[in-house]
Amino acid sequence: MNDTRIIYKIIRRRSARQKELEAKPFDSSAIADLAFLLLIFFIVTSSFILRQGLFFSLPSRTSGSVRLEDKKIVEVVPQNEGFLYEGALLDRDEFKGRLKTYRIKQPDAVLVIKMGPDVLYDRLVDTMSVGRETGIARMSLKNSGE
Repeated sequence: MNDTRIIYKIIRRRSARQKELEAKPFDSSAIADLAFLLLIFFIVTSSFILRQGLFFSLPSRTSGSVRLEDKKIVEVVPQNEGFLYEGALLDRDEFKGRLKTYRIKQPDAVLVIKMGPDVLYDRLVDTMSVGRETGIARMSLKNSGE
């Protein structure tokens, strides 16, 4: 009798283990709710930046030139160390300050950027950024011919 009880207990243990190992149904409705909540959270907390960077408006004509008064033209030569403006080498803050005061005197000024072959591209972008920060809407690029 003892042997049959032992065998019976062993069989019961195996069947209990098999029940534990059986695949239980997975309820995925909570994951869908969580996904929608996260989606709503990121939409509500994000900010949309519509215009970022430098934008160009190219002329509609293919040939021809526009005549400007000399007092409306601001010429700057970006250097790897700073900005060459009116014969003086300025850093970014000094150049920005002078450009702001010029912008107040001439609201429709045009910034002419003369680029040299050995000047880094970053300097061009920085010069255009300073022009944009000071409110100069019209810019022109020119090869310095060095």
